[in-house]
Amino acid sequence: MQATSKNKGSIRRKIYLLLFIAFAGLIITACVSTLTIVSQDALVTPGDSAHMVIALQWSEINYDRNDRQVVGICVPKSWNAARNTSMTYTSDVGNGKLVVIPDGITEPSTGLSYPTAMMNKFGIGPNYINDMEWVVFWTDNKLFAANQTTVNGTIRISIKTGEDYLSFKPGYAMCEDEDGLSDENSGYYQSQFGTCMEVIGNDLTVDVQDFCNPQIGPAEPSSSTLDDIITIKYNGNLDTSALKNQANIYFCAKAFTTTGDSIEVCQPSAQTQLTPFDIKQWRIDFWPKKFFNVPDGVELKQLQYYFIDQAGTLKTGYGNTDAPFKYTFKCK
Repeated sequence: MQATSKNKGSIRRKIYLLLFIAFAGLIITACVSTLTIVSQDALVTPGDSAHMVIALQWSEINYDRNDRQVVGICVPKSWNAARNTSMTYTSDVGNGKLVVIPDGITEPSTGLSYPTAMMNKFGIGPNYINDMEWVVFWTDNKLFAANQTTVNGTIRISIKTGEDYLSFKPGYAMCEDEDGLSDENSGYYQSQFGTCMEVIGNDLTVDVQDFCNPQIGPAEPSSSTLDDIITIKYNGNLDTSALKNQANIYFCAKAFTTTGDSIEVCQPSAQTQLTPFDIKQWRIDFWPKKFFNVPDGVELKQLQYYFIDQAGTLKTGYGNTDAPFKYTFKCK
């Protein structure tokens, strides 16, 4: 009986030792990183530059490191941020520029490009229109940080905006190029989304795309031609009419051409019926040229649309009013 007790004690000590080693390994190898949004423009005129400042901090706990710091931003696709962004850094271990990560460089934990890996990891955050992209930069040089040190850095971002009137919540993310977005241990990467930034001018007749707040009938993408696939969604959770309680929802639209003509498709049918994808939410995906039977050589300027029931007696417009939703064709 005594031998059995000794054996149990020995096994128990081994288990404790293994647990201690595993726990110590997590502590030793953990890389602690933090990202703080210091400032961000609240209102920008379309075509001007938006400015953001973020602070980074990273600690090297296990060994000396010589890495590039990787910074991603999530902004509207129409900004073409890869071409229109200037990003600089100052830090305890050096100053310089951040440049777009070259094609062919992959995020180490997934083998995907950094923009794809960040979109998969962080998505579009609290934004409601899926017409955003992650654009990812890294420091122009590797930055050395000695073991058991903490480095502080500041990133200054300037992006020339597009001409679209919109509001959205920018996203920011950071990691080191050696670790990437690995979940092996905690603290390898950080991400945050900022408050709503408005990019709006003085022309009150221009439609504003609101990424910040849920919309009844948003259209994606924001920039397209009649040859692109358009997705239009109906969010019945925001509709105050009885339409949201109907089993079948239909798309009722009028397309306006650049020559001043219009083409209407507003008859409940298999072509115009929306598909449910969530609780009281529906969508329709269509190719405008085919959907409206647009003749060759004719271009579309704008869509005006409603959501209706099968009988055509219930109709929902913009903001629960009689006004139509509007979608303007533009290619950026």
